[in-house]
Amino acid sequence: MSPQALYSANFYVKTMSSVSTKPNPKFDDEAEILSERWLISYSDLVTTLMVLFIALYAMQLAQHREMETKSLTLAPLEKRSASAANVQAPRTAALEQVQASRKELIYALKAMRDKQEIRVLESARGVEIEINAKILFRSGEAHLMQDSNAVLDQVATALKEHSAQQILVEGHTDSVPISTAKYESNWELSSARAGSLVRFLVDRGIEPHRLTAIGRADNIPAVMGDDPFARAANRRVVIVVQYDVPTSPQ
Repeated sequence: MSPQALYSANFYVKTMSSVSTKPNPKFDDEAEILSERWLISYSDLVTTLMVLFIALYAMQLAQHREMETKSLTLAPLEKRSASAANVQAPRTAALEQVQASRKELIYALKAMRDKQEIRVLESARGVEIEINAKILFRSGEAHLMQDSNAVLDQVATALKEHSAQQILVEGHTDSVPISTAKYESNWELSSARAGSLVRFLVDRGIEPHRLTAIGRADNIPAVMGDDPFARAANRRVVIVVQYDVPTSPQ
């Protein structure tokens, strides 16, 4: 190779080397921007996640406080409901027992009612057993006739075996006034007749503390009127078996 050609080759190499190693400020700035751009995306992601977790925490805290408020509100109601249930349960059991006893008594009196020896009525007061006075007493008297024992024994047995309730015995008369040496009015007569039946029931084993005798005179007639039929129907004794259900305490 000639000296001139060798010189030209060396000059070209030096020129290219100087060109390739010369720094380019514009290129370096773009590279630096590209290298830092991922930090911006990463920062945005972290910020978004932080906001999401804060929102979730706030929602959970609000829900927890709401549940605490409901719990504090419902606690007294639940306590009252439980208390009411505790009171209602014994009362329901007592009511069922009373109803069962009532049905048993009515069934025990069915045969006499079918024979029309007595009348059995159900009322707000309880079970009413009505016996006509002609079966029990002579006119104007309060002493039980011997013939009445058959009916009264069956009634007493039913009361003793199928009832533990209080018993009210009411004497009733017709509207015809009475004035004798023994009974000055129908008040005395009706009271004496109720007392005679109470003594009979006590003799047959009914507890005395369950019994009450009361005279009604002619103030509560069974049939309105003053004819013989009405007067006969109004002369009677009514045995009221009182079925009371215990009330819940206030």
